Amino acid sequence: MTTVVLDPSGTAYPLATWSSTDAAHGFTLRTFDLSACAGQTVTLRFSETEDSSLQTSFVIDDASLSTS
Repeated sequence: MTTVVLDPSGTAYPLATWSSTDAAHGFTLRTFDLSACAGQTVTLRFSETEDSSLQTSFVIDDASLSTS
């Protein structure tokens, strides 16, 4: 799974990439510092690719943004 932030021009900046080697039981909290994007309208994009031979499931249960 790859997480990127897209700036207003559509340029993608990678935040993180995970694979089956990062597997964990249950949910894991992930946080990102987006302070460099302050004052901009940005898009967060989560994408996943898997092949048919080795299934890996990534689940996003909740996403939130804090301005603190």
